Amino acid sequence: MRWRRRPDRGGRLPSLGQDYTEAHRRYVERLGKSGELWLRTKPFSVPPTRELAECLRVFSHLVTKLALGLRAQVLDVGCGPGWLSEYLARCGYAVTGVDVSEDMVEIARERIASIDGPIGHGVEPLAEFHAVPVLDLPWRKRFDAAILYDAMHHFHEEVETLRAIRRALAPGGRIFIHEGVRPAAGSQGEEELVAEMEQYGTLESPFDSEYLLSVLEQAGFTDVSRYAAVDELLDVSAPEDELRRVQERLAFPPMNTVIAANPVPAELQGVDSFAARIEAAGRWQPVDGDHVLAVRVTNAGRSFWPCSAGEAADCGSVAIGPYVPMDDGRIELPRGRLPRPLSTGECAEVEIRVPTTGISEQREVRIDAVREGIAWFEDYGSQPLVVSPPNGF
Repeated sequence: MRWRRRPDRGGRLPSLGQDYTEAHRRYVERLGKSGELWLRTKPFSVPPTRELAECLRVFSHLVTKLALGLRAQVLDVGCGPGWLSEYLARCGYAVTGVDVSEDMVEIARERIASIDGPIGHGVEPLAEFHAVPVLDLPWRKRFDAAILYDAMHHFHEEVETLRAIRRALAPGGRIFIHEGVRPAAGSQGEEELVAEMEQYGTLESPFDSEYLLSVLEQAGFTDVSRYAAVDELLDVSAPEDELRRVQERLAFPPMNTVIAANPVPAELQGVDSFAARIEAAGRWQPVDGDHVLAVRVTNAGRSFWPCSAGEAADCGSVAIGPYVPMDDGRIELPRGRLPRPLSTGECAEVEIRVPTTGISEQREVRIDAVREGIAWFEDYGSQPLVVSPPNGF
């Protein structure tokens, strides 16, 4: 059966009008056992193919251009079987992968679970996966970056898709898109994409470069930039030929590689990614042999604050840390736990519990936020709360 193409919207390959969401959900099932094995081992194959080299190059570009720190919050959109998510998790990021296919998400979970041991000193791989349509992303102002690797062409409502992703980004968060350019009408490349849509029912509709840039701006992104990759071994014995080839690639990039930013609102201009406003919400109170102080903590920066889910402090999670400053350092007191994660502008009340013994003749206690295993907020320029110690120290 030949499907009738929908009208060309001018900027991307026309769709065939199928139920793409259902087709993507069933994609793993329709591939069969050998296809599922391919998904579980991507991007590696036997023998290695150009796809492996392309993936590793793009993944390295991603890390270099975004320059994200340890435990940055990264959204892998259309994560599929989790090959990019695994790479990101091994880089120490906190990864959230989303895909409409339950089967894909399950493969991605198994891939991360198979990582044997920590990826660095005190750093475990951290990734979670959700089977959810991208238009239904539940997060707001959470992610430092959203990445769409070979995924944007699967989404039919491109502007609404990008708006949903932008809502999930923290102020100043960036989107990284990498995928093919729309092939010329009537070309072999177009015929191959149409054949794939007919075989699997999925949407394979890449964008003209200028159209992709325009829909990013329509969705509210700023600082939209397009890139061309030229990293390869060049023959120094033929510099003119090689230079000509590089110049041609810069003029006509064969891939859409785009980075854009979620704009920072005026009230957050010049504000650090990690900043806290901590205020006393009462006075010290004696409780079970300790002194307890309630403090109101506000995320005054631009980055999302995760909190530890278990008893142990997760690397990168945010806690409230009282300490006594000393000439040669500090005496750290028991941490206060956030009751929930906090996005920009959100606040919560935290209980600081200080033992009555072991500290004497101190003039002040400082209360600061801390990214466990990474840095105190004071290191970012945030000001801690300074309080007098309770009676009985």
